[in-house]
Amino acid sequence: MLESLVNNRYLKIMQKTADDAAFRHNLLTNNLANVNTPGYKRVDTADFGKALKEAVNKDSFRAKVYDPRHIDFGRKHLDEVTPEMIVQEQTRFRNDGSSVDLDLESAEMAKNGMRYQMVSQRLRGYFRSYRELMDRE
Repeated sequence: MLESLVNNRYLKIMQKTADDAAFRHNLLTNNLANVNTPGYKRVDTADFGKALKEAVNKDSFRAKVYDPRHIDFGRKHLDEVTPEMIVQEQTRFRNDGSSVDLDLESAEMAKNGMRYQMVSQRLRGYFRSYRELMDRE
């Protein structure tokens, strides 16, 4: 039973989503801390949701690679999906070269915070149901 609790696909997806939200929170707070730094380039995460969805949907299809010189045509496995930082070089919001918009960062922080809360609540419910099952036995 403990094996199914730890190696559960749902749990991995929720863990990956929580990791991405925490990683993105750090990037957004860094952007806010540098809002008045001339020339600072905004950083954010790549589209993690898209990468996670592809891994979940395509987890069953993965090309076999028998030689390191072969090209791996399979998509990333769920365990390989991690948040990636991107620097937004092309955008310039202010005359001093900074690409940080205080309103945008604040809105993104709020959205990201709600996402993290949602994942935390689902994980709490997940573990609560397992605890209730164990208490019955």
